[in-house]
Amino acid sequence: RGATLRRLGSGIAAWNAWATNMAVLRRKVEADPALLWLWQFLACVELIEESFDEELDVAGFHFPGAVRFAGSAFGRDAWFTDARFHGPVDFRDAIFGRDAFFERARFAADADFGAVHFKRSAEFRELSCAGTLGFVEAEFSGSVWFRSSFFEGPVRFRGARFGWEAGLGDCRYRGPADFAEVDFSDNAGFDNAIFEQSATFAQARFCQAAWFSGVQFRGEAVFDRTRFLGRRHFDGIAVSVPHAPVATQAAVLERLRAAFSG
Repeated sequence: RGATLRRLGSGIAAWNAWATNMAVLRRKVEADPALLWLWQFLACVELIEESFDEELDVAGFHFPGAVRFAGSAFGRDAWFTDARFHGPVDFRDAIFGRDAFFERARFAADADFGAVHFKRSAEFRELSCAGTLGFVEAEFSGSVWFRSSFFEGPVRFRGARFGWEAGLGDCRYRGPADFAEVDFSDNAGFDNAIFEQSATFAQARFCQAAWFSGVQFRGEAVFDRTRFLGRRHFDGIAVSVPHAPVATQAAVLERLRAAFSG
């Protein structure tokens, strides 16, 4: 932990030189299970329940192994812009007291933000994740933006709470997307998103405007007991159920229109 913190404080050049050396070393030892285990231990950034009282700026940093910030508290702004995470990432139960910046971050494996509390704005624009991206029961007290992001694996927001505006439009969801039981207190935008597999909004609540204009549902779309308390925008949505007859696709589209306009 001490070595990791000192390396973080040395700046991006020193950190990324270490990360490059670790990547080269991995290729040399990955055929040996014992040496690979040792490499994973040394490459791991383990800062569980750490308190960052000053601004944390790791923009552009490369993380060669697993990263664990579970339970950590970020008292000032946290900058992860353009960061590259090559292993699994764990931010569960972390608290971001000020603004959090993850624009253009790249996650090569799973990223878990379960039960994280963002007390101010959170920026995830143009993010990409190859594994499972989880925000189960996360709390966003400020605005949050994921626009133009690419999710290759499953996306899980079940039970999350959005206290202010949520921008999830212009995104591509290649895996299943779970927004069941999510509470959107302010405007929520999914406009022009593409859901290639199932998209679940069962029992979600939209308190203000809900934007689904131009959305493409290429898998099953579930809106059972979804509540729309504000304006609904669903013009131009497209539904495609693989291997289903035209009549079935038409029925699905009508159910969605009824949910959005009801």
